[in-house]
Amino acid sequence: MASADPLPSRSPVSAARADPYIWTVLAVAVATQTAGSVAAQGIYILVPFWREAFGVSLASASLAVTVMNGAQIVTMFALGRAIDRHGERTVVGLAMLGMALALAGAAAFAEGLPALLLCMAFLGGTYAAVQPGGTRAILRWFPPRHRGLATGFRQAAVPFGTMIAAGLLPFLAVHHGWHAAAWAGAGVSLLGAGLFWCFYREGGEVAAKADQPLSPRALVRVVGREPTFWPVLRLGIAMCAFQFTFTAHVIGFVAEGLGLGMVLAASLFAGAQLAGIPGRVLLPWASDRFLSGRRVQSFGVVSLLSAGAAVALAALPIGTPLPAIAAILVVLGFFGIGWFPLYLLQIAECAPKGSIAATVAFATTLCMVVMALGPLLFGLVVDHVGYSAAWAMLVLPVVAMSLPLLRSRPRIIA
Repeated sequence: MASADPLPSRSPVSAARADPYIWTVLAVAVATQTAGSVAAQGIYILVPFWREAFGVSLASASLAVTVMNGAQIVTMFALGRAIDRHGERTVVGLAMLGMALALAGAAAFAEGLPALLLCMAFLGGTYAAVQPGGTRAILRWFPPRHRGLATGFRQAAVPFGTMIAAGLLPFLAVHHGWHAAAWAGAGVSLLGAGLFWCFYREGGEVAAKADQPLSPRALVRVVGREPTFWPVLRLGIAMCAFQFTFTAHVIGFVAEGLGLGMVLAASLFAGAQLAGIPGRVLLPWASDRFLSGRRVQSFGVVSLLSAGAAVALAALPIGTPLPAIAAILVVLGFFGIGWFPLYLLQIAECAPKGSIAATVAFATTLCMVVMALGPLLFGLVVDHVGYSAAWAMLVLPVVAMSLPLLRSRPRIIA
């Protein structure tokens, strides 16, 4: 059942042109995404603590991450369709509550790895609603000239939430045990649910049930008619493999391949992640501000710049001055992490009116599959052939998928 709206006659996008409420929508979307990132990305950070607490191998403790991500892949499309049918306020609010319950259950009852994995599966299955729900909210409330900036701020909340988790959760786990860290994650998620329910409102469009979400087969057929959808999706898949493989392996490459050691390599990696936060805001803002109607081309250019920076990093010899390595990693972070809002917004704008969240969920599900496989394949190639072949495997698909986007025609979004 859709949530009630105090202004049932309002059309979100048209009202957004003069209504300051759009900035409340943005603040709520950013806060919700930040809370979700603290709770879900914090699972990566707690893996070493679970390894020690349960006396298991690192691989076994890492199953918490695998199970969480696997549950997202399984549930994301169904949750996207539910958001299109019932509205983002209801589904995302309940999903954030579900995340809080999953972490509270882990803190209260998980005395062994099997119980923990069950809680992590529930956490991932509910977290899957946050991305399509937040994207749908931005697309429905914001006019085209503001969508890039709004999406950029919301997506910057992902690394921002991860930074909060990295600073908060290990401190709590060291001084009070991992249960305290899990309770903290549950509290943050519950706060996110409360903020979303209290301050976000659906538009009259949802209350009127003007559109119904398409079936999976019909959705693929309809979005496939958009000339830019498949080229953008293919490049997005290549860039997801690029970003998350880079995240998983760059510390090892810089430490071993460039001879800097793990501590210094990790510090440089943190700087690259930090550079991705303004990248996620500034790149879509610049695209909308200076390249109106050319977001597809902007996505292609940003992807090529990411690939170029990776090639430059891979070509560095041992003994390269530290400032040069740091500069390349900052460029990689800015473009190689900042690209995502350009992609996400383009996918959403290709969606049928009644299936925005389902379209985002469909595209994100495919990306999550390569996010899981990319680091594994890169590691296998490094083990058997070396870093040069592995970097080539990562960069060449990005280049190949970027070039068609540069030749696409400008698109006007009404």
